[in-house]
Amino acid sequence: MPTPLQDSSGARATARRAAPMDPDDRRDALIEVFVRLAHREGRKPTTSEIAQEAGVAEGTIFRVFPTKEVLEKEAVQAAFCPAPVSRRIAAIDPQGSLRDRLVDFARIMQQRFTEVFGLMGALGLTEPPRRGPHQACYEAGRHLRGHADEEEDGAAHQPLLDAIHELLVHDEGHLVVPGADVVHRIRLLTFSGSHPGIADGRTLTPEEIVDTVLFGVVCRPRGQEVSSGLSIAALHERLGGDPRHLTDAWDGRP
Repeated sequence: MPTPLQDSSGARATARRAAPMDPDDRRDALIEVFVRLAHREGRKPTTSEIAQEAGVAEGTIFRVFPTKEVLEKEAVQAAFCPAPVSRRIAAIDPQGSLRDRLVDFARIMQQRFTEVFGLMGALGLTEPPRRGPHQACYEAGRHLRGHADEEEDGAAHQPLLDAIHELLVHDEGHLVVPGADVVHRIRLLTFSGSHPGIADGRTLTPEEIVDTVLFGVVCRPRGQEVSSGLSIAALHERLGGDPRHLTDAWDGRP
């Protein structure tokens, strides 16, 4: 006998099947299901699996997508669109400490890289798709399915880079390299430190990534000051860290 949970789930599925849906909304929903199943199963989902997960008849898929290949292509474009990532970065609290802001940034990028790695592995992709600069998507703050952009160029991700730069515009005076270089290093370490293969299964946390870039890993000789004129402990505290987490060799800095 079905359990109450199964009854409820079946009722929800029936309601989904019965409720009319705009074709564009149906396409977006099926794209979301495709991506979710690819992540969960680690492979390309079948149309039967997509239909079951979406609570629709299999034929419904082909009423809004001419082929499964078109659905897959649209799903890949949606998954790799950078506009939602840019929106999340822009929403980071500007009043937080530099370290807190960069940890939030590293966390967003780590989630992004993890999703991308998983999807590429599931779909057998060797590189992200080329689609153009996503300018309209950036302006909308979300992926615009099927939108025709200009050809891809060197400024394709400039809006994303601009959002990242806003994290550091008030803190350049605390840095010994340009803010863009700090972001570049965090992005590189986040990429390599989030890939299980590159990291030998020992992935880094966002806090470890940011602290490695901001503070390094070498204990400094007693009395040595950083170029800002602050002690390591004072700089660590100013950038949002807790000096108590530093090693004993750092105690008592000028």
